[in-house]
Amino acid sequence: MRAARMRLSGMTKLNGHWVPAGAELGGEALPMPPVRFIVANESYVVEAETGRDEGVLRFGPGGVAEAVDIVGVGGPNAGRTIEAIFRVVGGDVLELCYDVGGGPRPEAFSTAPGEYRLLVRYRRV
Repeated sequence: MRAARMRLSGMTKLNGHWVPAGAELGGEALPMPPVRFIVANESYVVEAETGRDEGVLRFGPGGVAEAVDIVGVGGPNAGRTIEAIFRVVGGDVLELCYDVGGGPRPEAFSTAPGEYRLLVRYRRV
């Protein structure tokens, strides 16, 4: 029952259309191309000028940061599972953090020089 509640909580918070508002990688600001991150329940699509990425979201334990596994099924991340954390602030800002090098799930929403951790802030549209 608890796992179902966690999954439902994550889905409810993330459902919708999101666009990047800022990003940082390795402690440095990172320009983001125009993309649209679309979440519908346990599915996601990232639409960009360079192509489309799609997959499934698996939600884990909550807390200050909630765990989500991003499982690619189509596009450049097909067959890859990205261990991430997320939080929604004020209902219209989404922060998503993960290691682009395939490292373990981050424990905090931060990046530092020499790390491959990416922190993206999205706004709901």
